[in-house]
Amino acid sequence: MKKISVLILFVILNPVLLLAQDLLTPEQIVALALKSNYDITISKSQLEISQNSNTIGNAGFLPSLNTSVTGTTSDNNFRQQLSSGVVTTKDHVNSNSLNASALLSWTVFDGFKMFATRDKLQALNVLGETQLKIQIENTVASVLVAYYDVVVKKQDKLALQKSIALYDELIKIAEQKFKVGISSKIDYLQAKVDLNAIRSEYLQIDALILNAKNSLNEAVGRPIDTPFDVIDTITVDEMRSLDELRESVKSRNSLIKSNEQNVLVAKKSMQEISSTRYPKLSLNAGYNYTRSQSEAGFLNLSQSSGPMLGFTASWNLFNGGILTTQIRNAHVQMDIAALKLEQSKRAIERSVNEAWNNAHIAFDVLTLEEENFLLAKENVTLGLERYKIGSGTQVQISQAYLSYEAAQNRLLLARFSAKKTEIELKRLNGELVR
Repeated sequence: MKKISVLILFVILNPVLLLAQDLLTPEQIVALALKSNYDITISKSQLEISQNSNTIGNAGFLPSLNTSVTGTTSDNNFRQQLSSGVVTTKDHVNSNSLNASALLSWTVFDGFKMFATRDKLQALNVLGETQLKIQIENTVASVLVAYYDVVVKKQDKLALQKSIALYDELIKIAEQKFKVGISSKIDYLQAKVDLNAIRSEYLQIDALILNAKNSLNEAVGRPIDTPFDVIDTITVDEMRSLDELRESVKSRNSLIKSNEQNVLVAKKSMQEISSTRYPKLSLNAGYNYTRSQSEAGFLNLSQSSGPMLGFTASWNLFNGGILTTQIRNAHVQMDIAALKLEQSKRAIERSVNEAWNNAHIAFDVLTLEEENFLLAKENVTLGLERYKIGSGTQVQISQAYLSYEAAQNRLLLARFSAKKTEIELKRLNGELVR
């Protein structure tokens, strides 16, 4: 099967060196999907069928050669009466015959149907390649989203670890203040309650990570319980202009290319049907051998052999209007294919606009949340210092902690959202694979 080169492009290929054998980068998880994903494997097999069918023999350019051998033997009772009155009777008359032939037939003109068929088979082959690419693009996009979902959950776990460390420090301060009588036990107990809530989330995040990893293993065709780790960060590429993206999508989107091939296939099918209006001419060559032998009758042995040459010319002048109906239907199929092409162009244009708008908003939100997270982090640091020296209350520091956690969660979701929109734009633009 013709190999399709599949290279992963612009998919946040983080330049992280492998620190352990079970650490999978985005490139590696995509490579696993390309190798073992069931949908991709099925699409490759379907492409192989198209490639196997794309031959000049299937198009009708090559001659056909047929051979046959027929042999018979019989045991009959023979009676023959001549006009002279002579009667011949014989029982158990043996007779046998042998016929052998080889026939070569070559269609040299069929109204140019063979040329249309050859172009149609080639278009179907290209269509199969494009459909495989569509399947690969969709699979790569879904696998990358699933991969970064694991990354986000891993980051969420790391964030909870940092929160636990902050609350541990807060509890130590509250406990010291309570022991020396600077503050009541309420501050200490509230800090313990807040810490237990964070620890509860921390215990639950492991189950979420495990489930996400199982889903990702299934998507790439591995045993679902295969252990692995993911990278720690999510980086997002800069956006290009909407006008530039629109122009690029017109020539690179795989769905549009697929529908363009469907238009070509419909056109060639029309030419195949129209070719039957013309006469058909075939050249024939062969060799025949015949032998017949009987123990009774006028001829005891008859044998002939030799080559033969000839031609067959045919022209269907009328078939009840069937051809006219087929041509009309072929025209309708061409119109349908053209309409689907235009429909796909409009749908892709809408999808590009929506994805670009979503990405634009996601990037703006990400910028805002990054700034907001830094502010919340600084607020916690300052609040903790003030709480240590007694100029801040436990309520204030708890509120600062809650704001910090919320900002941290929003930042993780904002990065994930921006990454998903980036992946979708690259899928629409045919950049995930080539």
